[in-house]
Amino acid sequence: MFIPVRTDYRMKRRPWVNYALVVANVAIFLMGYNGGNERIDPYLLNPDAPQLVQFFTSVFLHATGQHIFFNMVFLWVFGNVLNDRLGHVAYLAFYLAGGLLAGVGYILFSGHAPVLGASGAISAVTGAYLVLVPGARVRVLMILYFITWFDVSSLLFVGFHFLTDLVMTLATNWTGVSGGVAYAAHLSGSVYGLAVGFGLVAARLLPRDEMDLLSLLHHVRRRQRYRRIVSDGYNPWQGTGPVRQPPRAGPSRRRVEARTLELVHSDTPPARELALRREIAVACSRHDMPTAAAKYLQLVQIADDAVLSRQNQLDVANQLMADEQHPAAADAYERFLKHYRNYEHTADIQLMLGLLYGRYLHQDDQAEQFLQRAVDGLADDRKTEMARQELEAVRHRRRR
Repeated sequence: MFIPVRTDYRMKRRPWVNYALVVANVAIFLMGYNGGNERIDPYLLNPDAPQLVQFFTSVFLHATGQHIFFNMVFLWVFGNVLNDRLGHVAYLAFYLAGGLLAGVGYILFSGHAPVLGASGAISAVTGAYLVLVPGARVRVLMILYFITWFDVSSLLFVGFHFLTDLVMTLATNWTGVSGGVAYAAHLSGSVYGLAVGFGLVAARLLPRDEMDLLSLLHHVRRRQRYRRIVSDGYNPWQGTGPVRQPPRAGPSRRRVEARTLELVHSDTPPARELALRREIAVACSRHDMPTAAAKYLQLVQIADDAVLSRQNQLDVANQLMADEQHPAAADAYERFLKHYRNYEHTADIQLMLGLLYGRYLHQDDQAEQFLQRAVDGLADDRKTEMARQELEAVRHRRRR
């Protein structure tokens, strides 16, 4: 048995709508509307004579205590994050639509018996979560012959459940035996969640995140391209070597001899990016941080998602702060937080961002968010007091 307990995603707001959904499900169950009471029959989704209202009422009903326990655990762990990303109104609409489409999928693909439960809507939540924050870590409680904890990426955890639902849906349709679980509803909800998540990210209807699924795929392609260049003989430390040219467009498959170029003289963005990264690494190794910061500012102009190694990114951000290049410093610190989520001193970076946005950039809404997180996460009493004082000053300005 594998039970998700929490993720390391840091939320920016209270997920009140998800809290309300959990409370509503539990309250309805405790009021006696559950699998042990016949009065729930009109509210079940009946595949033979479905009514529109049943697509929504069935989502708030559960058969047993174990059924509602596992559903609410998953809703709490993953729904809170999605509520934070989507906002309250959009999240509620997404959740209800997920329950509706999960019911439609159940009827179309394997629905025979009346069905109940929030699993389809929760699968929609986990599907969208898989796209929006696949790099977050999930703390999992494992109960087998022993009890232990471990952390795993949400990409693996949620992906495993998606594949399980896919296999079980196919097996159910093949054998006609479901074991009392509406796997088709789970799978339909997941597909809906994945589609909505991809649509929101691809259309940039949500702010892009360094760790969303499209960004991760982009990083994979960049690493593959870099490995191809190195395998062709390019030396990233000297900035020289041959570069394999891309194949010509068109139907011809005639073999073309590749040209050998000195990458240091190339003006293509990938070549310039590699050269700048090398120059920044050399400058950091020599503790020449002004040069590293200047090269970094050039780098982010040609690679808008560029992030350095953990220490170099932090050192460059500190140098930009020392040089009073406050907007660039704030951007560098935010890139650091997005890319290195498990950094042990995250609260210190949040404090720095709160001071930057409050004192220098005059963006009190941003300052308040970072300062509140710093207050919650700092262990040093002096820094905590500084964060509290600055937070109070920001809130005072916002009230005026």
